[in-house]
Amino acid sequence: MTGSQAFHALLDVLRDADQTFLTGPRGEMDALGVAEGYRHLTHLLGYALDLYLEGDPERPCFTPLASPTQKILGDNVDSLYHFAPLRGDRRYRIRGRRGNEVYLAFCVYGGKPDGEWSERVVANLSQRDLALAPDGGFEIMLAPEPSSGNAITLTPDAVCVIVRQYFTDREQARPASFTIAPLDPVGPPQALDDASLARRLRAVATFVRETIQFAPLPASLPPNLLGPPMPWSPHVPGWGTPDNAYSLGLFRLGPDEALVIEGRSPKCVYFGAQLWNRYMQSLDYRYHRVSLNHTQIAFEPDGSFRLVVAHRDPGLPNWLDTAGHREGVVFCRWLQADELAPQPASRVIRLDPA
Repeated sequence: MTGSQAFHALLDVLRDADQTFLTGPRGEMDALGVAEGYRHLTHLLGYALDLYLEGDPERPCFTPLASPTQKILGDNVDSLYHFAPLRGDRRYRIRGRRGNEVYLAFCVYGGKPDGEWSERVVANLSQRDLALAPDGGFEIMLAPEPSSGNAITLTPDAVCVIVRQYFTDREQARPASFTIAPLDPVGPPQALDDASLARRLRAVATFVRETIQFAPLPASLPPNLLGPPMPWSPHVPGWGTPDNAYSLGLFRLGPDEALVIEGRSPKCVYFGAQLWNRYMQSLDYRYHRVSLNHTQIAFEPDGSFRLVVAHRDPGLPNWLDTAGHREGVVFCRWLQADELAPQPASRVIRLDPA
């Protein structure tokens, strides 16, 4: 396939991509959902180009995976994500220094280097096991050969490393800093040729095509019901982290309705609840309170929590603002929890008319 053919193949994927939210079992969208579907495709294409057209596993650098205005694949409001491509037969060093994040992890994924979703976790090194210098500095070796200290052993199918940072106060966040560099000399890259362009564009198209098979989430999920928390599964493709457990459900509310969610959280590094649209994008947290974490939730005297999802302020603690969305997703996550949380209880109540 030539570069021209790969480019037009990418255009073919994009031309038909809106059918995932206009027709079929995932196509029950209101006007807002349709508009967000087209916006999601632009976000997805932008990240696909950054990661697979411009990414270079011989000379990797970290690329942000989410921002307040561009989001894919289930971003967390209180998190920062960075991606770097890898080769399993190369050696790298990550140098960095911790900030005030409550969680920091370097997760290496295995799979095919062609834009497909990753197939497995090769290794995950979190702040629990990261040895630090007195000033918070650290070095991590990534190589096919095992080594001591902060080290990740790469397997032949290693394709990328994703860095996650979690905070409890976005306004006061002081992120960790880190860079990645190859340990073996590689020299400057060759000028882009047609074969390389075609290969990279095919990876872009593959990543877009695979992602829209999962986003948007189907409307057939039972509304206003959170499912039982699920631990991370090594059999699910994608970029999940083994440190998290998750619970999700759709909300679908009328103008004077609210969804009340009650439950308990085990001891954990981070617990948070937030609202997404069905494309697994956080709602606009710049102007709406669409997320609460364990330091922000007003817990009950017995230690339980009660969250209220509503279109307007219900006058109750722990309001999550739907930001104008008639329907969307409630997503809870527990990070490095001592045990699995019990399934939250969910019920719809009526509010006094505005």
